[in-house]
Amino acid sequence: MLEDPIARRYFVMNFFDGVMTAFGIVVGSAFIASDPLVPFKASLGASLAIMVSGFFGAYMTERAERKKEIHEMEKLLLRNLKGSRIEKDAEKKMIELAVIDGVSPFIGAIIPALPFLLAHFRLLSLLSAAYLSVSITFLLLLALGAYLGNLTGENPVKQAVLFAGGGIVVGLIARLFERVV
Repeated sequence: MLEDPIARRYFVMNFFDGVMTAFGIVVGSAFIASDPLVPFKASLGASLAIMVSGFFGAYMTERAERKKEIHEMEKLLLRNLKGSRIEKDAEKKMIELAVIDGVSPFIGAIIPALPFLLAHFRLLSLLSAAYLSVSITFLLLLALGAYLGNLTGENPVKQAVLFAGGGIVVGLIARLFERVV
């Protein structure tokens, strides 16, 4: 599935978005919340929203692009492609990409939130959950950057550091807003 460059782009971009969303929520709320379910539920709500948004946004966008391509083919071929293998393959691809676009940010957002569920069940302290969540976030960012570095033949360490740098920026902004608001 991720052999397709479009699917791979959707997965990486949206997984990154999910991780960064949860990280912003964690940094903005976890260190001041008294209930571990606050950052968990906020991350869960955000991850569900970006999952649904990603699915429908990708489906509708891919549908429009692929319908346009089919209409252009129909003009060139001087025939209707309704019900053809081309149309069926396009529909299958639309759904596949929409699922990837929806599921990847959900996974990216929910993984860093899981330590707060452990804290809710008193398997971790709230502070430990916050630090574990931040650690998981940076491990995910480093892994994603290294993956892209390997994919492109660039230095995976450099790419990993660049992705982690994005996390640092989000963390600083979230902390700033937490102090100001």
